[in-house]
Amino acid sequence: VNLDLTKHLTPLGYHFAPDPSSQQVCTIGGNVGNNSGGPHCLAYGVTNAHILAIEVVLADGEIVTFGGLDAEPSGYDLRGVFIGGEGMLGITTKVAVRITPNPSSVRTLLLSFDTPRDAAATVSAVIAAGIVPAAMEVMDQGITIAVENYVNVGYPRDAGAVLLAEVDGLPDGVDIDAQRISDIGREHGATDVRQAASDEERMLLWKGRKTAFGAVAQIAPNYYLHDTVVPRSKLADTLEEVYRIADEHDLAVVNVFHAGDGNLHPLLLFNGQEPGIYDRVRAAGAKIVEASLAAGGVLS
Repeated sequence: VNLDLTKHLTPLGYHFAPDPSSQQVCTIGGNVGNNSGGPHCLAYGVTNAHILAIEVVLADGEIVTFGGLDAEPSGYDLRGVFIGGEGMLGITTKVAVRITPNPSSVRTLLLSFDTPRDAAATVSAVIAAGIVPAAMEVMDQGITIAVENYVNVGYPRDAGAVLLAEVDGLPDGVDIDAQRISDIGREHGATDVRQAASDEERMLLWKGRKTAFGAVAQIAPNYYLHDTVVPRSKLADTLEEVYRIADEHDLAVVNVFHAGDGNLHPLLLFNGQEPGIYDRVRAAGAKIVEASLAAGGVLS
């Protein structure tokens, strides 16, 4: 399991960088199959950047190794081709991962906004300022309330959206970047900026973000999750279109997403027992995909 590997490595000064929201239960083999990302892929890259070699059983039973532990083998990057193949190209039986040194310093900020548009605009402004945080995650009010009910760590229930931003590296540089993100947030309407006071508080904030999908059960028994990517400059407009589409189809929607790389996760909420509901949900989902593509985005 992904998190088990990081827990084993942390006392040794290392961790496995890919950290999907399902980190507590997803496996390294599953990460390879899906080329999984996670909040910290903004700075560190998705699974493909952290796999040195894989042993694979092909469809005809042949056992092969893609990649290598030393220098990258010459020729085609079959390791890169296989990662993300979702099991269609063979079965992974061994994985050699690249481990990442733990940063010497980490700062985690929680910024509150009146609207998701203000939060999204802040994300674009941070990147435009030349800052590449380890992670930048946005949650709108609906999902923030559900998360706070679950983890009870101090997420503001009255905020229209929150931005969870994390910077890591050398202490002086981290302090500078944290202050710059705070200033940029306030310039874009942040009503409150809070910094995690301890590692325990930081981990609780991340626990809230990473259990967001499960927390949705407090709102509705079913959800339909989408996953698209749009240019950061189009995040705010696309978000407003998502809300409009949900209203048009008489559906509730909450948004929690990897804002730093423009990765959207709209969750259409519904009760599967309601007659005809799946037709409305699928129609709204199709419109969300079309809106993302029209904004210059892609399916992720």
